[in-house]
Amino acid sequence: MTDSLRADLVTANHVLANEGILGGVGHVSVRDPDADAMFISRSRSPAFVAESDVIRMAFDGTVLDGSDARPYKETVIHRAIYRARDDVNAVVHHHAPSVIPYTVTDVEVRPVFHMAAIFGDGVPTFEDYDAEFGRLIVTEAEGDRMAAVLGDHRAQLLAGHGSNVVGAGLEEAVLSTLALVMNCQYQFQAELLGGVQYFDDAEALSTTVEEAVLAPMVVERLWEYYSRRLPERD
Repeated sequence: MTDSLRADLVTANHVLANEGILGGVGHVSVRDPDADAMFISRSRSPAFVAESDVIRMAFDGTVLDGSDARPYKETVIHRAIYRARDDVNAVVHHHAPSVIPYTVTDVEVRPVFHMAAIFGDGVPTFEDYDAEFGRLIVTEAEGDRMAAVLGDHRAQLLAGHGSNVVGAGLEEAVLSTLALVMNCQYQFQAELLGGVQYFDDAEALSTTVEEAVLAPMVVERLWEYYSRRLPERD
């Protein structure tokens, strides 16, 4: 299981980098199913992450495996969410360009196409940063406040910073991130045209999530699609 999770975590990093969501910064993690711990890369650009870069970290920040590796500064983002949400097994933190405008305005992210139905219950924004660290999330208390704002939602915005997206597994978290990024792009374009027809029917949203967005067949098909788009590596 551990080897498989490490390999999938590498793929998740590469997919999000290949699709232009994770650049030189941003990170992905997956929960260790056997302990209060997670797997995450050492501090390295996602496009270049290899299995040898993956470290195992306890939810208190202790590095359990790969203790000589330097971790990302904001691992508390992931750890705080896992501590607060037993249903979350993967977390993506990113700064996708189409999302950033929504982190610095009062415009609410709302579903405008069917694959964004998973965000029908809203995308809250965290703003309560510790002044000492600017718009970074570094302290445990800050992480806990951030996780409280996320609540039961699938994604949140970080004011003037980026976004966190969660999932029951790596595939779900990655595909949900892609859906959020696309929705923000489509919503922005549609609002320029005016008269936007938002996807806000509660029953239709629920049915779409169950029958399309998170249906196992759809998740498997999309994961294969994005994985196979990756360039060959030496």
